[in-house]
Amino acid sequence: MRRPPLQAPLLWQCYLAFWILGIHGVVWLNPAIFCAFLLPLVDSRLRQPHRLVLAAVIFMCGFVAAGRQLAVASLPERLPGNIEGSRAPRLCGLVYGVQGLPDNRLRVLLEESRFQNNPEAAPETVSGLVAWTWETPLLTPLVGQRVCLDRRPRPVHGFANEGLENFGMWLRNQGVSLQLWSRGEQGNPHLSGQGSPLARRREELRVKFLEALAFNDAPGGAAERSVSDMPQGRAILVALLFGDRRFIQQQTINDFSAATLMHSLALSGQHLAVAGLVGLLCVLAAARMYAPLYLHKPRLVWATLAACPPALAYLWLGSAPPSLVRAGCMLFVLAFWLTRQKSFTTLDVLCAAVLCITVVDPLSALDTGMRLSAICVGVIGLSLPFLRGVLPRQMERGGESFIRRLARGLLRILVLSLLIQAILLPLNLLLFGNAGFWFPLNVPWLPLLGFLVLPGAVLGLALQAAGLEQAARAILDLAALPPQVLADMLAWLGSRQLLDMPAFLRPHWTALPSFAALACAAALAVGRKRPLKAGRRLFVLGCVLLCVGPVLRIQERASGAVRLSVLDVGQGQAIALDAPGGVRFLVDAGGSSPPRFDAGRAVVAPVLSYNVPPRLTAVFSSHPDVDHLGGLLHILRAFEVNAVFDNGRSASGQLRQAWEDFSFRRRSLRAGDSLILGEADRGLRLEVLWPPQLPTNGGEGVSREGSSNDASLVLRLSCFGQGLILMPGDCGPAALSGLLAQGRDVRAKILVAPHHGSDKSFWPDFYRAVNPDIALVSCGFQNRYGHPGKKVRDWFERHGIPLLTTAENGQIRLDFPPDASVRAVTAKF
Repeated sequence: MRRPPLQAPLLWQCYLAFWILGIHGVVWLNPAIFCAFLLPLVDSRLRQPHRLVLAAVIFMCGFVAAGRQLAVASLPERLPGNIEGSRAPRLCGLVYGVQGLPDNRLRVLLEESRFQNNPEAAPETVSGLVAWTWETPLLTPLVGQRVCLDRRPRPVHGFANEGLENFGMWLRNQGVSLQLWSRGEQGNPHLSGQGSPLARRREELRVKFLEALAFNDAPGGAAERSVSDMPQGRAILVALLFGDRRFIQQQTINDFSAATLMHSLALSGQHLAVAGLVGLLCVLAAARMYAPLYLHKPRLVWATLAACPPALAYLWLGSAPPSLVRAGCMLFVLAFWLTRQKSFTTLDVLCAAVLCITVVDPLSALDTGMRLSAICVGVIGLSLPFLRGVLPRQMERGGESFIRRLARGLLRILVLSLLIQAILLPLNLLLFGNAGFWFPLNVPWLPLLGFLVLPGAVLGLALQAAGLEQAARAILDLAALPPQVLADMLAWLGSRQLLDMPAFLRPHWTALPSFAALACAAALAVGRKRPLKAGRRLFVLGCVLLCVGPVLRIQERASGAVRLSVLDVGQGQAIALDAPGGVRFLVDAGGSSPPRFDAGRAVVAPVLSYNVPPRLTAVFSSHPDVDHLGGLLHILRAFEVNAVFDNGRSASGQLRQAWEDFSFRRRSLRAGDSLILGEADRGLRLEVLWPPQLPTNGGEGVSREGSSNDASLVLRLSCFGQGLILMPGDCGPAALSGLLAQGRDVRAKILVAPHHGSDKSFWPDFYRAVNPDIALVSCGFQNRYGHPGKKVRDWFERHGIPLLTTAENGQIRLDFPPDASVRAVTAKF
């Protein structure tokens, strides 16, 4: 039987694209406008003047709606006066939502929050939500309960770097304006009230489920246990059923992400299939008792309608993440259209669901899970004509054996996974830096997840709620077996570094509409003897956009300019230098003490590989402190690095052994060394001004009397002797005065302030000797050290020298054209 080819989208679906682009314009204005201009080029129906005007109005409506919603969570950079001070204020607020995070953490969202620093002063009410991250929580707050604790909040702020999504913006999209952290009993947290009835019932079911897993987190239970006490297979069951990941170890999350299986842990449509299974079983049972049931409506309609109540229950049980809301909304739209006997396609249902969700909550379109979930369903809709032609469903009937039908079904999953992975390739590279080589694991895992793990978890919960504890435990033991085997296998692969992927070039954002256009062109061509004009236009457009990234790379390499980029890595430092001829240097890569956050993996590597191959001419470690060295380790493992230079000192603590593993590649530098950048006739040199003598292993030598900071490499980039950039690391007054005493030429147009602009490293004679045109400071937003210090700020202000900080401006980029003048400063991406 001939299947119809994919039809062109309806006009209202084209207008929906303008609505979605308008919402995205709040964060990515230029790309959104660019894509909006492309739509009339592809679809001739939109070129009529009145339709163009309507499309522009819809785009503006989406932009305004998202902007107004985002403004609710906007706060000034400084906190209200009665919150600031030496004493942590008392916070009280109502629990709005609770999310379990890996490694036994909770993210508690509070509304109607009030802060009070002085008991005699009136409490200060803050608009928006407060996100409280609670490590090793003593108990589980319930929605509707009142929480009070003594902690200092901070305005939501992420890392602002070119080509990288800002985590702070993700929180703001959820209405969060302030965030705070505590561990265990810190802040004396106090909960009052009973919570809402639905929250209490959900918590009762969760506790019963944990009891069936032989693991109770009630007081005296998990609060006294390590997260590692729960086997990861059982922890995954809790995450799949309740959306609670607190019992999953962060390493397990990393393994699933590296194997491109993270989507199976994010509640979405594939998990909602259990609701469809429950609905189908209910309909089959009802048909047994009432035979004429199918005379009123077909079985498909009854099964879809019967799946809606279980879907609502799962939405409530799983705390309704955006991807699951999208799946639930699609189910309700499908049920509505089936009862109205409307003809529709998968893409029609998806578009209707996205419209309903984004009208109610425009910023949900910016949620990463929501976007990935919608794109995956869209790929399935586009692929259906191709799958029906390659693997026609009617061939599965007519006496085929069960083995052949099973093999055909698994082949469908493999082909569909391959198509999804291919179309999502630029997005996966852009968001996660992962090419997804392990996607074939979806073939055995997804069927087991849909037909054994999830149904077994639901059945186990139902049996436990009914008081059949032994039966529940037997079912849950069976359901936990596949995820436990998968987690163990991924851990084994990870231990042998088989999951470690090298860094990939993260494509320019134009690759996203390019792949979308090519995918749509291919889908429209399937089943047609001659492709549609729109399909041909899409193909040409996709090919043109695919060339944008390479053209921009060639243009930058041919410009002959030197580029300095001070990356926003928080309270750390990472400096990238790009010189003509493809020469790229990296000086430090930030870092932090919490092991869950790797600045090199999360920030530095994605920024350095944005539309540029992940290759570095040389890497410099100014000194082995964690805020400078921590992120370098990932760069050395993932990037192609030709040379590694350091100051000759060994790292301490957790970094010591990891840094020693690269000792065979490291070369120590001393004052007087210099490196030629690119061709010698360009006159670019990187001069080493400090330390004066090379310390021996373990920090022995002349420099031992100084601190680790005073042994920092001091690097100066010059062009024919003229100083362009001076990078003194974390040097203090002793090292800076010693530098001047040796008569070194420290003059430079750009100064990266020593020690993150700390007053402790303030040395006026040094600043006068450098005499910079612009000063830069790499520091964290509202850091506890007060960087940059007041003395430093005042000195630059008195001398009329602009002071730019990554805390206020995000990534700072300066370009030096061939004449060595500072051409531009680009910040706050």
